Amino acid sequence: MSFRQHNKNPETAWRKEHREELLKAGMPDFVLEDERRWNYVLLHGADEFESSWEPSWISPEQAGAMLILLRSHYPNPIGLELLRELEKRANAKPSA
Repeated sequence: MSFRQHNKNPETAWRKEHREELLKAGMPDFVLEDERRWNYVLLHGADEFESSWEPSWISPEQAGAMLILLRSHYPNPIGLELLRELEKRANAKPSA
């Protein structure tokens, strides 16, 4: 029987390495801590589980910072709805 050690997973290691930057940019810690939730948010652009977190909850500045960070790790955005949602949020006009 084989298994993948959680600490050897490159995705988990990347999230751990960039945890503070992701938190500062508005990503909730409960998304970062849960592999299934992280993948869901990355693919669908929002957390459909308990919190219903979505990029509209963060400032356009935070969305821009998160987008830059995620693009550095995911150069091919195809299928990653979170990047599209962050781009829309980053370009949102402030309400008057």
